[in-house]
Formats: sequence, C-alpha cells, structure tokens
Amino acid sequence: MGMEPDKKVCIIGPSPDSPYQGGVATHISTLKTLACFKDAEVIDPGSIHSNNKTGIVSIFRSLTGLKQRILLGRFTHVFVNTSIYTGSIIKLLLILAILPNADNTKIHVFYHGGRFQSLPAWLSVLLSTLCLRLMHKVRMHHFLSKIQQEGFVPVCKGCSVGLFANYAQGDDIWLRHLKSQNAPLKLLFVGRLVKEKGIFEALEAFNRLHGADGQVELTVAGDGPAYPELSTMCKYISDGALRFLGHVSGETLEQAYREADLLVIPSYHEAFPYAAIEAMRAGLPMISTSSGALEMLVEDGVTGFKIPPRDVSALEKAIRTILENRELLKPMSDNCYEYFKAHLSKSAAEQYYSRLLGTCTVA
Repeated sequence: MGMEPDKKVCIIGPSPDSPYQGGVATHISTLKTLACFKDAEVIDPGSIHSNNKTGIVSIFRSLTGLKQRILLGRFTHVFVNTSIYTGSIIKLLLILAILPNADNTKIHVFYHGGRFQSLPAWLSVLLSTLCLRLMHKVRMHHFLSKIQQEGFVPVCKGCSVGLFANYAQGDDIWLRHLKSQNAPLKLLFVGRLVKEKGIFEALEAFNRLHGADGQVELTVAGDGPAYPELSTMCKYISDGALRFLGHVSGETLEQAYREADLLVIPSYHEAFPYAAIEAMRAGLPMISTSSGALEMLVEDGVTGFKIPPRDVSALEKAIRTILENRELLKPMSDNCYEYFKAHLSKSAAEQYYSRLLGTCTVA
C-alpha cells in the first residue's frame, strides 16, 4: 500500500534519476521502491560535491524556490538527506531556515557519510549557538553509526537522535549458495580500490595464506586508482586464485556473493557499506574493522570476526580461523541472513519508515 491520503511526504536529496549514484542517491533510490514512499516527491537542490556538480548560484536558486514548493505541497513529512561535511551542513542549515515552522510538518534529517568530529571548530560553535534553534526544528536526527551520533550530541544539545540503516536495493530472497567443505576458501572484496578501503591489507593477507598452502582464493569486485599498484603485488593471478572483476553490478555482483565464503572489509573508515548489506543477504559472514555501522553488523563468532584497521596479521589470523574450522561457516551464514531479514531487508525498511510516517500496522 502507498501513503494514506492525508500523508504527503517530501524527500530532499539527490534525485533517483540523477546520474550521480553515491551513497545518498542510492539510499533515496531505495526509498522510492518502498510502498510507503510510492507517492513521495523528491526535491533535489543539487550539490557542489557530487559527481554531478551544481554551482553555488544554482543551489541558492533551487533553495529559494524550495520554500514555495514546500508550502504549496502542504507536506506532512519532510525527510532531509545530507552528508556531514562543511558544505553539506551549511546547505542543511539553509534548508532548515526556509522550511516552515508548522506543527503539522514533521521534519526528519538523515545523516550519511562523514562525522561531526571532523567538522571545523567554527562550524561546531555555529551549530551549538546561533543555529541551535534551527536544529531543534527537526523532530529527529538520524545517524548511520554510533560514532556519528556521539559526535552530534555534544554539539547540538537537546536534539532528539536515533540510528537508521541503509537497506538492500534488491528483494528479500536469500542469495544462499552452499559451498563445498573441501574447496579452497573463497574470499570476496567489494569496493573502490583505494588505500582507505584496506585493499592492500586484504591482498597481502591473501598472498601470505595462498603462498602457504594454496587453500585460499580472492575475488576483487571494484575499480579505482590503486589498481596499477595492486597489480604489482599480484603473485597468483596466473593460477586463477586471484581475480579482478573490475566494477560490476546486478547479476554479476550477486553471483560473486553466491560463490564466496567470506567477505573481507578491512576499511579504515565506513558509514554503512552496501557491500555488508548484500553480504548478509547472501548469508556471507564478514571479517571487518569496527568502522561505522560495521560495529553493529559484525559480532565476533556470530556474523563474522572483527579486526583492527591496517593490521594484516589480524586479518590473516581471522581468515585462518575459518580455514581451519569450516564448520563455523554454516551457523554464521544463517545468523547473517536472519539479521538481514530483521534489520536490512526491504520489508524491514517498509516497517521502519511506516512507523515514522505513523502508518505502520505491524509491531
């Protein structure tokens, strides 16, 4: 079912039709697939930071017309999506300034990438003093991770806060694929090939393990500027134990999840990676750092194992634990999919946002 006739929703952020497909745009595209947002209007004021850059003058022009559209639309709910960077927060303040002070318009702000701890001191002071009243216009500020929320609370005191999740873009069908206990342990890395994603640590751990007994394989799905340097570290491409797929999506990416035994996410910092969501949909345990939402998603011995960032030896040890105890994979795989169904699936998203809209009939 769509929204009730008296519920009119405006989502502010990148349009689903935009060529820019960063984390915020992906999130909004996912929202528009939900029944509760079928009739929601998306207003895209533009961004100077996205791949589809918009100039400052155009953004101001968009914001000037935004207030009139909000008033004419008589929206009952306004969901603002933003990142936590200087330009994004300034734009958020401008948006909040033009939104009406109507008691019957519920404003929610959803924060995606970045941290309040990284904002310049002058902006934190501005938020906690002159702009605090604007931040209090918001019914609730929603964060992808505890560290984001913990950075916000002392700056914007008295504001209501909560955690939200990114959700799977596909359906809720399990991508499960039963693996052979005797086959090589298949590792998967999904993400942009940059140092901060921990790809060098992943490749070094693989080189050590494969060189020792040849019972480990690694598939890398993604591209990026680090590929030329990574290729000099690739000792085992010739025997097929290491594959670079480049950027893949859709069925090709789903097949990579189906064929893998473990997803490795040794990132230095994350918000709420979609790779983790799709891994759990596939019942794929993870070895990851505790960055961002991974702190909640990965529980040692339950849905995977946590490791410190930049620690190749810890990553190698965690992989070897699974390599020598294959029986751990089955219960962890089941736990991952159960977590996905309860918290990250399309049906979970439908219930979460229906509760925010006051239309949820399921406890």
